Amino acid sequence: MSLNTFQRYRSLAILTAAAGAIYPMLYLRQNFEVPLLEALGISLAALNQASSWLGTVFLLSYVPSGWLADRVDPKTLIVSSLTGTALIGWYFGQLPQPEHIKWLFAAWGLTTGLTFWSALIKEVNELAGHDQQGKFFGILEGGRGLVEALLATCAVAIFIHIAKTQTLGSIEAMRSVIDFYTTFVLLMAALTWVLVPATPKIQSPNNDKLTPAQLQRDLRLIALNPKIWWVIVCILTGYQFLWASYSFSGYLQSHWGVGASIAASITLAKLWTRPVGAILSGVLGDRFKVTVVLHWSFVGAALTLFTFALAPLTSNAIALTFIVAVGFCTYSVRGLYWAVLEECSIPRHLNGLAIGFISLVAFTPEIYLPRLNTVLLTWWPDGGGYTAYFIWVAAGGLLGAYAVKKL
Repeated sequence: MSLNTFQRYRSLAILTAAAGAIYPMLYLRQNFEVPLLEALGISLAALNQASSWLGTVFLLSYVPSGWLADRVDPKTLIVSSLTGTALIGWYFGQLPQPEHIKWLFAAWGLTTGLTFWSALIKEVNELAGHDQQGKFFGILEGGRGLVEALLATCAVAIFIHIAKTQTLGSIEAMRSVIDFYTTFVLLMAALTWVLVPATPKIQSPNNDKLTPAQLQRDLRLIALNPKIWWVIVCILTGYQFLWASYSFSGYLQSHWGVGASIAASITLAKLWTRPVGAILSGVLGDRFKVTVVLHWSFVGAALTLFTFALAPLTSNAIALTFIVAVGFCTYSVRGLYWAVLEECSIPRHLNGLAIGFISLVAFTPEIYLPRLNTVLLTWWPDGGGYTAYFIWVAAGGLLGAYAVKKL
């Protein structure tokens, strides 16, 4: 990409902020699970079903998303995604009928999956060049985490203030939180349109051959690369840690008697570990070796989550300590797992398609983890369901640590 250093980092900063703004509405349960259920008038099982619909649309969108990212200017795709996500968020903020919720999540799957994800990853990969993958992806993950933490801090403050002052309490507070996120996403759409330059098209003999046969050949080239599958294992098991963290708030409230505001504040602290963990791991990955740092990040995440699942939480301070430790290790993993794409030696003109193919399999936790969560909590409603859920994810982390060694 023929941009100077300032343009590259300015583009990275805007893309990072956009990535940090677009997803929080989809995962408000991370900090507001119980009040969100109350405001929408739905059960946890219904929210899990909606999340599973989101994951299904993601699954169906990833390969087409990669194909689009190889042929359409990523800036256009990203701006369209931000705008569409904000419009859906506006309707979500009206607290629609419960039967509409799953359709809204499915629509979000298109605006944040089909037109956004592969375009974002490919753009950052191009901005980084060959020798700064760890740093750029660490900044992307850590920076979007910083944005999410800042937004969540504001959202929690808004929620606490309005819940105390409004007659309808948490329902009006939840509506205000959604409106806050919607407004910020629209702002990022405008900034991206103005400040991020168009990406020069990468020429290749295949770019203009849009036949199914050519797509099949390209996918075969990617699928037969054995390192692609180890990257898939890394990302899948790493992504499970993020999904586990979405249940921390509900775990604290449902089984440890922590109030909604305190639970939101504790899980908010976890978000602040994201910029530290991701950026630090990215810098260390480029200084030493990405695979070495990623391996030990997986080991740390697995051990801390396993301990959190089994340890008695006798105080808020202990809960905070465990959640911060799990968060730091989780975001260290997330800061590096896309950087190992460079180990696969994929032709540049197929980077988008490779990202889509990897995402197709690696992000399936979006589909099965919400349903697994529902099943385990039904079997063991007294807290054992959460314990089993967290142990499952921790065991997957050890598999991820092994996969890194194969790259």
